[in-house]
Parts: sequence; C-alpha cells; structure tokens
Amino acid sequence: MLTPAMLAARRRGAQPFPALRVAWEARGQALGTDVIAAKFAKLDGGGTTLVTELGGWEPLEYGSGIEGPELVAVETKVGVIDVDGSLLEMLETYDTRGSVAEMDWVLPDLVAADWTPLFRGIVADWERDGPITRLILKTDDTLLRSPIPAETFLRAEAGAADEASIFGTSKQLILGVFDAMQITGRGMVAAMNVRYDEVQGYWYLASVGQLVDVRRIYFDGHPQGDTGWSVLNIVQGATRMTIISVQAGFQPSKGVVVSFDGDGPDEDGLTAGDTLTGAPDQLRVAINEYGYRTSPLNGYRGDLAIVDATTWDAASAFFALHLIESARRFGGEQEPEALAEVIDSFPDVYRWTRIRWTRLGTLALDVFDPDDVDPAGAAAFDIQKHHAGGNVDLTPGDRREVYSHLRMPFTWSPAEQKFLTSYEAHDVAALPQKNVLTVENIWSQCRLTRDTPLNPPAP
Repeated sequence: MLTPAMLAARRRGAQPFPALRVAWEARGQALGTDVIAAKFAKLDGGGTTLVTELGGWEPLEYGSGIEGPELVAVETKVGVIDVDGSLLEMLETYDTRGSVAEMDWVLPDLVAADWTPLFRGIVADWERDGPITRLILKTDDTLLRSPIPAETFLRAEAGAADEASIFGTSKQLILGVFDAMQITGRGMVAAMNVRYDEVQGYWYLASVGQLVDVRRIYFDGHPQGDTGWSVLNIVQGATRMTIISVQAGFQPSKGVVVSFDGDGPDEDGLTAGDTLTGAPDQLRVAINEYGYRTSPLNGYRGDLAIVDATTWDAASAFFALHLIESARRFGGEQEPEALAEVIDSFPDVYRWTRIRWTRLGTLALDVFDPDDVDPAGAAAFDIQKHHAGGNVDLTPGDRREVYSHLRMPFTWSPAEQKFLTSYEAHDVAALPQKNVLTVENIWSQCRLTRDTPLNPPAP
C-alpha cells in the first residue's frame, strides 16, 4: 500500500523506484551501509552507493495462500553491478550473512518515513553471475527455530529431584485454563518434581512464568484438600516459574504423579487479571515472551516489532465473538517444539486462519471465509456449518462438551494406572446419552468449566 505522500507524488507524475538499504555486519562488527538502487540518486539518509542491473529485482511474493497452512518465508534476489568484485570480496571476507536488509519504493523528494515498504529481512546468501553479485534476501526466521520454552532442567538447579530423568528435559509452560473437575476429577496438567528433600522441601514445577491460580492438586489422579500445599512464584536459573510446594507430612511418595488444575498467566504475563483463554492471545504471548524475547523477569513489556498488532487484535476479537477457547501446554519433553512448529500448528488446527510475513517483516494473523463468499466479512463465518463439515472441533456454548477438549499425554487414568495419549470421555454422568469423542485439537486441550467471558453461564 502506498503511503499518502507517495500517492500524492505519483499523482504529480513522479516515478518511484526500488532501493535496498543494507547495514552490513559481521560477528557484531559494523561494516557500513550500502544504498542499492535502480539508479544513482540522492536519498534521505544517504545517496545511492551501488546500482542494480537492468531487471535485477526479482518479484516478491507474500502470504502462504489458502492451499497450505505453513508459514512461508519470503525470499527474493537483487542483482548488483559489481564489475571489480569489491562487493563480493567484502561479502566473502567478512561473511555478512544476517545483515539487516530493508527494501522500499523511494523518491528523492520524500523522507524515508514516506517511502513505501516492500521488504524487511536479512541477507541470507549471495551468488556470482559474471559482473553481477546477486544478493539473496529472506525474512529473518532465525528465532523461529528456537524451542518453546528454551530452558531445560539442570542438575545444579534440581539436584534434589526424585527422578533423574528430568535433567535435560524442557521446562513446561502452560497458557489458558486447564480444568478437569467436571470431567472425571483427575488433574489436568502434570507437575514435574524439582525437589524431594525433607530439608529443602517438596517442590513441583507447575509452569514457567507466573500462573494466575492453581485451584486443585491431585496425587495419582486423586484430589487433595486445600491444606498442606502452597504456590510459590520464584526466579531460579534466570527463569521465572510457578512452584507447587507440598509441606512435610503431606508429601506424596516418590514416583507419585502430582497434577493440578490451573489458570495460565494473563495477557501481561503476571498473576493478576483474567487468564489467557483465546488461542490467538496464547500464541501471541508465546511468540513475544518465549520466542523473540527471553522470558522477562520483570513482567510483560508489550508487543515486539515482530507482531502485526492490527491483524492479531482482529483475530482475537473474532475468536472471542464465536467463543472459540483453548488451553495450550508447551515443553515437558526432551525435544520441545520449535517456535516455527508452534506457529504452523495454529492454522493447521484452525483451517480458516493463516499466519504470514508482511512487507514490514512482521507476522500477521488473518481470518478468512473458507467459502470465499465475502472474505472481508467476519459475519459470513457460519460456525455451525463448519462444525458439521468437520473444520471446527467444537460447538461454542454447548456446555455438554466439557469432555471434548482432551488430548494430553499426561492425562492420568487411576483405573489403568498410566497416562493416556487420548481420552474417550463417555463416562460423564451429566451427558444425556453415551457420547464417545477423541479430540485432536492441540490448541483446545481442555474445556473451560468455569464461568468466564469466553464461557458464559448457561441461560
């Protein structure tokens, strides 16, 4: 989209042209900035230093389309006239991969703020073609390969744990509302023991970050009373975490599975306010706090530049309007999911959403109409129709579906004395008839069984 100043200039007959600014950097050392353009010109912030060959700008293609849900990196190439090979020499001498690259439609008479963005990313590689050095650009997806969450259990931090197998395992993070009380009374989320010592205490990690509430705890699926345990919010190993501390005399035996029902952090990452229940909000926090920023010790600091706030706000409002709720658990395994896998899992579950790169180098979240009748109109989405078609895994407002949001490898079965990989909930007394359902939606791992803005009381 053209900026107003650029549009006005076009109406006056001005002819914008593409320009690429690259801040060269190698191992933290700044190597200067080049302005690469289709012609020599004096621009805001500095004139053209290198020019491109005729037809040296490959087309840019944005968006993942509607064929597949995967987040697609945007790549393009720019061919620079480099007869003496000086640019190539600099690239190969210092290895400038990862240098920040910004491409815009520009005009000499306009300031940089009025240029029209075309691409934000990094220099990924280069190639030589005769007198041309061709820069290969792509969106910066380096951090998308980082795990969620990144921290693992270290022996120095949890040397008194009752089970040595946790060392090297990813610390777990929960977002949303986890509640099993109206299902069978078994705990929804397993806590991992980090201390089992008469002097140091009996500690079980509930989640990285501060939880709003831990309402109930269970030993091997059996509910415990309100006494004999407390919740601690501490910082250990530069990580904020929520701990369930069981008092001496109330502690379970070694090997007993301790699980709990709890509310994840609010949208500010703190133990105050409402819990995060909307799936877009949870993914947003995961991207901000546990992907692009190390989990902060002083609380949430707002969206990073990577999040396109306008589209994410609209998607959150859409999910809230249709009462599409969720709860998500990360970590707890030896090989936690990478952020890219987490992002791709979202549109894979909610097939009518897409996450894409924008021209500003941010991630946008779009909601579209699968029938393409009126893609711009949120009201065109018929959730009953798509539920019947198998594209939506729940019917919002149907309080009988308290059982329909379970697929957790740590759901404990007292009858079978093991964790279930999925749960066929046909034993809920409140159901009018036997109704067996196994849910595969990893973004809806429980049903909200309390009255919340996304789960209002029955009329």
